[in-house]
Formats: sequence, C-alpha cells, structure tokens
Amino acid sequence: MKRVYLIIPTDNQVQTDSLLALSLETAKTYGASSSFLPFTTEALPKITEELSKGNGAVVMENIALDFSNKTKDSSIVIVKGLSLENSPLVSRKLNEMLALALDASVLLVSSKELSLETECLEKELQENRVRVIAKTTENEFSQKLEENLKAPAKERKISQAEFRASLLVRAGANLKRIVLPEGTEPRTIEAAILAYERKIAIPVLLGNRKEIENVAESKNLKIPEGLEIIEVNEESGKKYIPTLVELRKAKGMTEELATNLLKDSVWLGTMMLKMGEVDGLVSGAVHSTADTVRPALQIIKTAKGVKSISSVFFMCLPSETLVYGDCAITPNPDAETLATIAAQSNDTAKAFGLPARVAMLSYSTGKSGKGDDVDLVLAALEILKQERPDILVDGPLQYDAASTESVAEKKMPGSPVAGKASVFVFPDLNSGNISYKAVQRSAPNVISVGPMLQGLAKPVNDLSRGALEEDIVYTIELTTIQNQAEKH
Repeated sequence: MKRVYLIIPTDNQVQTDSLLALSLETAKTYGASSSFLPFTTEALPKITEELSKGNGAVVMENIALDFSNKTKDSSIVIVKGLSLENSPLVSRKLNEMLALALDASVLLVSSKELSLETECLEKELQENRVRVIAKTTENEFSQKLEENLKAPAKERKISQAEFRASLLVRAGANLKRIVLPEGTEPRTIEAAILAYERKIAIPVLLGNRKEIENVAESKNLKIPEGLEIIEVNEESGKKYIPTLVELRKAKGMTEELATNLLKDSVWLGTMMLKMGEVDGLVSGAVHSTADTVRPALQIIKTAKGVKSISSVFFMCLPSETLVYGDCAITPNPDAETLATIAAQSNDTAKAFGLPARVAMLSYSTGKSGKGDDVDLVLAALEILKQERPDILVDGPLQYDAASTESVAEKKMPGSPVAGKASVFVFPDLNSGNISYKAVQRSAPNVISVGPMLQGLAKPVNDLSRGALEEDIVYTIELTTIQNQAEKH
C-alpha cells in the first residue's frame, strides 16, 4: 500500500529541501521511498494560469499522471508543497487540491506560531478526509513522520485525478478500434480527434465524409489524416446482410429488413463489432439508450452465463471515486436481477482498481424499516451472499449510513461496509438515475464517467445526450479498457 506525505511549510523560514532529505532518510527503513516535486519553478506559472481559467481538474489529472509515472516503484512518497507565505491564496488552493488528488497525509510545518489561515486549511483538509498528521516545528518533524510510518498503512482513496489518469494510462497501453456511429455529431467528432491525438484509442467515425469535414471546419477542427471515416450507405452494409439474417432468422429477419436496418449507423457499427472489425462501440450523444442497447442485445448478446445487463457510473469526487449502479438500464429489478447488478458492479470496481465494498441501498438501514421495497433488498442480499460469498456486501443501508462512518456507528455498528462503502447499488432505476444526477449537478467539482454497460459479450457503451466532448473521451477510454480485460 503506497503512503504519500505532503510537506506544507507555513512560512519561508521552514527549510523545505532539508525536510525533504530528512523525510527520505527516515522513510528508508520502512520501504522504497522517493520524492515528488509537482510545483517546480518551470511548471508553476503554467499551473497557476490553468487554475485561473478554471481548469483545476485537468491540472490535477496531469500531476496525478506524472506522479504515477515517477513513483510507481515507491511504497513511500514525500511530496513537496508550496509555502503558504508566498501567494497565500494560490498556494493554499494548490496544496489543498494536491492533497486530495494524491490522498496524501499532510505535514504542516511552521517555524513560528500557526496562523488562522493555516488552521482553516487544516480544517478543510480534514473535512475532505485528508489526514493532517502534524502541526509541528522542524525539530519535531522526523519524530511525527516516523510515528505515522510505524502505524499500519490505511487504504488509499482513488481520487478523481488519479482515476482519470489511470484511464488514460490503461487505454493508451494497448490501443483498440472503437467505432463511433454518430460520426457527424460535433461533440463526437471532437472527441474522436482528441482520442486519436492523445493516443488512447483508434476511433472509427461512421457517417458522410463531406458532412463530417464540414462540421469539423465549422468548429475550427482539423480531421487528422489517419482518422478513419466509413460511409454509411447501402453498399457499406451489404457484406453484413447474410450474417444479420442468420443471427435473427428465428425472429423473422429477411434480407430486405437487414438491408434497411444496416442503413442505420448504430446497427452498422454493432455488426462491425460482432464481426471483430472493431473492439467496442460508443453511441448515445444523439440516439436514445434504447436505440443504442437494442442492437447490442439482439446481435452481441449477453456474456456467457449472464442473464441481464446493467450499468454503472464512476462518480469522481475530488477526494475519491465511487461506483453507482444501476442508473441507466433496469427500471424495476426483481431480487435476482438486483443481486446480479450488485455482483457486476463489484466486479467492475475491482477491474478498474477501485475498492469493492458493496452497499445495498434502501430507505431503511438494517431492521429500522419495513415494506416490500425493503424486503426486495433483503432478498437480493441473500441471493448475492449465497451465489457470491467472495463479495463484501451489506444492506439494507440508507445512503448516509453507507457513506459516513459517524452515521454508520449509530445506525449499523459492526458492519464491514457501512460508513466505508465504495459501490452503491440502488434498488431501482428511479432512485439511481435521480441520485447520480443530483450528485453530479449539486456537488462541486464532481465528474461522472459513464454510463458503462455491464454484462454484454463485447463492450458497447451508451452516452448521455447531454454528454460533453470530454465525457465521450472518457467513455472511449472505458470501452477500450473493457476490451482489454476481456482479452486478458
């Protein structure tokens, strides 16, 4: 388990470089250690400029990516923060964001009496679940650090910045062909260009080339020479007709019906995926969920042994990343389906390097409430425990009991999940969809990545019709990683 310590000097009298050297010397006994310097003299002007433009999330994603690359072999990392005496507002903000992004234990070091500003920072960090382990002078520094190193390592939270950086790294490690049926849609075109230029996928746009080029030009975008575009017409669909007829002949599929269906870009893209010509499909910026999912269910079908599909959103809070399911697919699951959603969501969390502690949500915690809805969750919980004893799960739990330790201690003491849940399973689509959108729109600096579909034989993912260009890029990354997981 990696430990990260952020040194924040409260004034310029603190010798940060000597503290950095002392920290590394102290840490040697407890594991492989290294230092990380995110705010170099060369980097700081650009960082502060991006921060002033409101691009703080991108700044932290880039820092997290750099952190991952430079410290992957270290179990202990000492991070040098900014002195609070220089540009205090900027320094305070950047230190706070960095502590959250790296889930760092903070050492506030002072050569004099602590200021109100420092105390405010400490309070804010603690409220955001970042551990402040010392307010100390230089003389006490090494002792405080060693005391912390002797204690058992705590599970690190995967922050928004680290999760986004991990998607970039994993997707880029093994590029996959991802078909985008909505090739003439402006956001999709921009996302395809970004994915191509960032080398996170090999995007394939479906649509009329001239129209795509005109849309790009109107947005001052340049289509890279290597970005593939496939025309959608009767000719492009012709070679898939025999296979589609064979796949759906029991349902009355004819050559005429197949010909007409393959004029639709989603059906064409789905057949390309079925035939192994692409590795995944992303649609939904224009099409409804039903229009994206229906061809997938009819042609791709569910994975072996899977009875139903579901979806998750990755809810990227500044300090941690959570999994919400099902928020996009299943309106009113029965107990067996709800258990399946929970199992799929648990496996997704693990596949993406996130902790997997599953909370089966309800309006009731434990035995505090009664009714059919509570009985549904209890029945699903029982099925899950029988079929998947490997999953760490508990319920029924109210959201506050699942997410907040102080509430859990009162409502569900002794639960291995309550207060520490990382995977939240909603009892129906109504509650799940409302909840993810409420968190996304109401909480500051929250990014939702998804929905990501679970249970299909090959990766197909649906977009929100309100998706931004970056949202589409994230979904392309998810789709790529899903394919990588299937192969290995």
